Amino acid sequence: MREKMERNVRVYKRFRFSQNMLIIGPVLVPYMIFKGLSYSEIMLLQSISAVSVVLFEVPTGSIADRVSRKFSLVISSLIMGIGLSMYIFMKGFAAFAIAEVLFGLGLTFSSGADSAILYESLSRIGRKGEYSNIEAVSMSQIFAGQAAGSVASGFLYSLSPYIPFWISVAMLFLSGIFSLMFVEPPERMKPKQSYLVHVARVFGTAFQKPRVRWAMYFAALMGVMLRATFWLYEPYFKLINLDIAFYGVVFAIFNLVSAFSSRYMVKTMGSVRPRKVLMTMGFMISGAYLLPLLFRGFFSIVLLLPGQLVRGMYTPVMRFYVNNQVEDSFRATKLSIVSLSANLSFSIFSPLIGACLDGIGTVPVYFAMGVIAAVVNLSLLQLRRVHKRKGAVIGGA
Repeated sequence: MREKMERNVRVYKRFRFSQNMLIIGPVLVPYMIFKGLSYSEIMLLQSISAVSVVLFEVPTGSIADRVSRKFSLVISSLIMGIGLSMYIFMKGFAAFAIAEVLFGLGLTFSSGADSAILYESLSRIGRKGEYSNIEAVSMSQIFAGQAAGSVASGFLYSLSPYIPFWISVAMLFLSGIFSLMFVEPPERMKPKQSYLVHVARVFGTAFQKPRVRWAMYFAALMGVMLRATFWLYEPYFKLINLDIAFYGVVFAIFNLVSAFSSRYMVKTMGSVRPRKVLMTMGFMISGAYLLPLLFRGFFSIVLLLPGQLVRGMYTPVMRFYVNNQVEDSFRATKLSIVSLSANLSFSIFSPLIGACLDGIGTVPVYFAMGVIAAVVNLSLLQLRRVHKRKGAVIGGA
């Protein structure tokens, strides 16, 4: 059994790398325009994508809990590959909307299931404490690969707009092959009740547990603030008159910073309580919006880097924090609920961000995002203190 669980850890890194090695980021907007979409349609597609994730997140997480982690991961890569393939063969808003829904469905099948199979495999062999570091190393490898892909995608796109997409589809199907190599962790408690009862119990216990509830609130904050950075970089680049030729290089630098953050900063903060690290990230993402407004020029790109440090640390730390609060039978579903909070908040606020960007401009939007992030994070800091005081009272009772 130990050998199989050790193999799961190795396979996990390969699976995560291949499923996330999509090199289309820097050329995604130009490609959509090439396919005939307007910018407003592109932003609407992001809302459709987020809404689809919200709709599918909990049902697919429940499948991972009730059926099999491995099954969820296999089907995830297959559906994501089909969705992305539609971007190559189809055109028009309606086709791309279907593609986004399929891609979102595939993404939710792996959300929670991948983290759960790693955590449970490590737990079975007495290595649970290594979870954060393994997640961090995996994320750093992904970011390093995406850095190289960012530079390559611009060059490949100039040869043919379809090449970066073909490479990304191939990586998704490769991740499907790796997912077949997983072994389901033994002695895992599976929920015996019906699906509706299972989901109701998970939601009930999630809201009853203060730490899980806090994680949902924090995920909602970061779902907006962290995910919006990708779509707000281009307006800022235009604000400082950055030539589009440098976009790929800048994205490569961003990914390298995230790789460094994931690999080394997570390990450095290993002795710090996860929730304290998350709070620090909340203030860092606020700075990532406010600092670039102080100085505006080519070198002010450096002031965007706190957001990339957060991007590298957030997933390993948040997943470790949530995994420590839940039991096997509900693990994937509760992880999905936390992820749902992030996607729900983004689906609600992303159209508003786009409207404000068109209506009042880049500088006011950056300022508002930074201030809101700071205020909400301070509120969550106060909530954390309340939880600690209640815990102390109960412990002393």
